[in-house]
Amino acid sequence: MFDFIADLDGYFCEKYANYDKLCVLPDYKMPKMQTSEVREDGRTYAYTLPANTMRLALQEKKAELLQTLKSRLADKTFSFSFRTHGFFARIKNRHSKYGTVKWLKSLFAKYNETADSAFASLSIDREIWDGIVSGKFLPTKNLVFSLVLTMGMTEEDMENFLAVCGYELDFAIEKDVVISYLVHAKIFNPEMVKAALDEYKITNLFIK
Repeated sequence: MFDFIADLDGYFCEKYANYDKLCVLPDYKMPKMQTSEVREDGRTYAYTLPANTMRLALQEKKAELLQTLKSRLADKTFSFSFRTHGFFARIKNRHSKYGTVKWLKSLFAKYNETADSAFASLSIDREIWDGIVSGKFLPTKNLVFSLVLTMGMTEEDMENFLAVCGYELDFAIEKDVVISYLVHAKIFNPEMVKAALDEYKITNLFIK
């Protein structure tokens, strides 16, 4: 196992927010979610603690719980169909500075890529790829993540690219947490990326 996997596990325990999955794990101890305090006026106020009180990092047996969680993981984020823009939306997308066409071009320029070189790292039909580059199709979230990893984007560029395509990071999804870690830690070596994805049973990306 690569040494960085332990660091990834720590990040995952801090960030993962699918509490429905966590609280049903054997040996998971449900934390106290209600507390109270006496304030300056002498009154006692009760309030609910934030949901992140339930995060895995605060569990005494977090290592064992994480291993149990990993054994149950299965990537269900299928997105192999690409949404087609209508005629007028396609024109707007091509010319708007917030459209995917201009964003892709700016990212290609920033990371010394071209549409062809980016395509060479992806496992995607050429016709679909040409449609995405031209603005006919909207990139799926899985394709955005694939480009983020193969091009080695910064956190800011990843978040902006997701937003332009109508997505955002969701830490209740294992894939989002793992990819967020890889980008945060600037880990883009293909073997290391594959090891991280395999560790958390993440599939359905378009990386060769």
